[in-house]
Order: sequence, then structure tokens, then C-alpha cells
Amino acid sequence: MMGIVTSTSYLAVFSAGTLVGITSTLTLLKFLPRIRKKGYKQWEKGQEEKFEFEPISANDEYRLILAVRNDLKMQKGKIAAQCGHASVAAYAKVLHERPDLLPLWYRQGGTKIAVKIDSEAELFKLVEEAKKLDVLTSVVRDAGQTQVAPGTRTVIAVGPAPKSILDKITGNLKLL
Repeated sequence: MMGIVTSTSYLAVFSAGTLVGITSTLTLLKFLPRIRKKGYKQWEKGQEEKFEFEPISANDEYRLILAVRNDLKMQKGKIAAQCGHASVAAYAKVLHERPDLLPLWYRQGGTKIAVKIDSEAELFKLVEEAKKLDVLTSVVRDAGQTQVAPGTRTVIAVGPAPKSILDKITGNLKLL
């Protein structure tokens, strides 16, 4: 007799738990779309892929310059990966040190321009020139798992900053 009472208790607890679970799930599914919309009213479908371009003047457009060392003879895919690392590093640095620049850069399209430099010495020269003009820089050092030695400086990100200032630092460099 005791086995029947015990098994009926388990059955009652299991049934109550199942009923609560189903009710909670249905309630959550019913109200979840409303909860999501409250926090994201400003976003429309596809807006996260769209950049709003609002140039003030051509010289005041904010840009990020990615200067790639040409002497390393990296393949295209390697260059693309290193430029990606530099862009992310620059974003993180500006977010931490100069967050006021982010909306200016982003509103104008988040422009990134890749140029060539011929040596590590030229990379260091860009760092010094940028410091003089109070422009942020981020230097990428490779892990050395593929084409270059570990610790090799491959790319420098300069900016984001207005084109008029960046031209003083990188205006003489050729596009990649």
C-alpha cells in the first residue's frame, strides 16, 4: 500500500511541475516579443547593417588609417586578417580612451583606408607623428603562427581622426 501512495505523490508533483512549466513557457512566449520591442524601438529591420553617412566637409570626415608593412610580403588573406585586428584594436582603444570620437566616426560611415608603409621604422615614425597631433594609434603584433615571426609588427591603425589631421600624418602614403 505504501508503494501506491508514494508513486501517487510523485505523479502529483510531476503533474504540477509540468503544468507550471507549460504555463510559464506559454506566458513567456506570449510576452517576449513585447519585452524585446521595448528595449529596441530605435532599431528597424536591417538598420544594424546600414551606415548613416553625414559628412560635414571632406576635411572633417573621420577616418581610420590602416598602414600595412609592405616589406613583409604578406599574402592578401594575412593582410586582411591583420587589418581586422588593427581595426578592432583601434575601436577598443578609442572606446576606452576617447569615446567621444566613436559617434563622429560611426555616423560618417566608419571609414577605414589601407595604405602601404615600407618598414618597421616607418611604422614607428607614424606613431611619433600621431602622438605629436594627439591622435590614437594601435600597433598589431603577430602571433607568428603562419607567415611572419612571432612579435612582428605588421599594421598600425591611426585614428579615428578628421581627414585634415590624418593627412598630416599619412597623407603621403600610397593606397594598398
